[in-house]
Amino acid sequence: MKRNKIGIIMFLCFCLLLTDGPVMASYPNQTSLSAEYLLSNLAREKKTDRLIGGVVLTATGIGTGALFSMVKADEDLTEEDAKYIRGFGYIMAGIITGTGIITLAIPSEAENHYADVMKINDPVKKEEAAYNSLVFLADRAKTDRLIAGVIDAAGALYFLTSNSYYYTYCALIFAGSAVANLGIKSVEEKMLERYHAGQEFSVKETFPRSRFGFGWLPNGGVMAVYSYRF
Repeated sequence: MKRNKIGIIMFLCFCLLLTDGPVMASYPNQTSLSAEYLLSNLAREKKTDRLIGGVVLTATGIGTGALFSMVKADEDLTEEDAKYIRGFGYIMAGIITGTGIITLAIPSEAENHYADVMKINDPVKKEEAAYNSLVFLADRAKTDRLIAGVIDAAGALYFLTSNSYYYTYCALIFAGSAVANLGIKSVEEKMLERYHAGQEFSVKETFPRSRFGFGWLPNGGVMAVYSYRF
């Protein structure tokens, strides 16, 4: 019974450590296709996610500390074990709370990029800088996403090979995280794809694939021309 209680508390603490970031909000349905506009939306989303995530992490850390402070010795748990669990829980609570405070205090990379772009006065250079920022952020997010997916997959395989009953839950958590990281594109990648799709649509609208025209020839005849762009 004592081992079961210790195992359950350790597993709950491990699950809390996995919640180290905010849930990513879905990006809005923009009508403008400029890189500056998309970058501003990305920066605004990242700021919202950062603030929500920071508050959640800070509150989770405080709650974790309060939860572990209630661990007391009883007939199934010695005072030494209770003291060890409380100390472990306080350390985890400090890490989670500290992560939340840092998240609230430090702007995201997208926010910093947008702030730098807004310092540019020339509209052409501003748009070019915004596009470069979108490309950089998308590449960085994709790399981080794939690395995290591989690490999660390795963690899932490791816990699946363990004999402990509690490690099975850890394996499921890691497996789900691996699927999400490897299969779901980041907001940064989706923003860049939306920009490229918008540019292709603009080109098609400006230069339609098929065109038909007619005019009068000098001899009074009629000339008809049909063209198709591949």
